[in-house]
Amino acid sequence: MVIDTFENAARYYMLHPAMEIVLDFMENIDPSEFKAGRVELSGEDVFVNAMAQTTVSEEEAVWESHERHIDIHYLLEGTEIIKYAEEYKMEVEVPYNEEKDCTLFMGHDGMEVNHPKGGFVIFFPEEIHKAMVADGIPSKVKKLVGKIRVD
Repeated sequence: MVIDTFENAARYYMLHPAMEIVLDFMENIDPSEFKAGRVELSGEDVFVNAMAQTTVSEEEAVWESHERHIDIHYLLEGTEIIKYAEEYKMEVEVPYNEEKDCTLFMGHDGMEVNHPKGGFVIFFPEEIHKAMVADGIPSKVKKLVGKIRVD
């Protein structure tokens, strides 16, 4: 997992050839022109899911991990809590679904990710995370989740 701000984004370009494409897109998006939906940046292997949703309680939010994608989370508007969990503390709830590239988990021993406003969080394959958790009361957010295929 990486937590940082866009002023340091170039440090992470060497992690994957598409990292610069995704981080540059996120840093330069105009929130006033935000449109929910999928934006393909380099075919089906590099894209961003733009979401306009309402955060949910911690009990409603889902623990997940991916095997074939790096996730890059960037919150444009609103507030949310993102959590991270170590695999040995979690139990598989729904086995890996290849079509959705997702495994769902159960567990209560996650830690809060203190991501800065205007910053991003990178989750690598198999890192368990839970996003869109309400910070107190549910709130509307605009969020980008970049996906980089790694297999």
